[in-house]
Amino acid sequence: MDSNYSASVKAPIDRRDARRIIVGPDFGISFTLKGSAFGQVRIANLSAEGCFAFVRKQEAGLFKRGAVLECLLLLHPDLPKTPVLAEVCHVLGGTPAEPLEMVGIGIHFLNMDDPSRKLLDAWVDAAMASL
Repeated sequence: MDSNYSASVKAPIDRRDARRIIVGPDFGISFTLKGSAFGQVRIANLSAEGCFAFVRKQEAGLFKRGAVLECLLLLHPDLPKTPVLAEVCHVLGGTPAEPLEMVGIGIHFLNMDDPSRKLLDAWVDAAMASL
């Protein structure tokens, strides 16, 4: 199997060909991971396929590649409100020499319904057009 694909979803996870938009501090997500609820998690960018989020380094051990995020919600009034299943596809953090307070996680949406995906795709298109 190609290493650019997730074993569980066969979707591109490491390539940067998805149209994504950088978002501001009023964008976030909430989800459940291994029974723990995470609310108001800040995201840095968003596409119809996923997002890039920041978690505290103390929590980073939970966010291994392949970890499943349940009931993920996009926390912005202009975005779809249907909860989705998602998967951590990569984790970016500091080195021991330069530890960071936050760790970045790439998230791939697994089961977004068609109306929600179309709404999110249209939002990304409109946001890109306004740049």
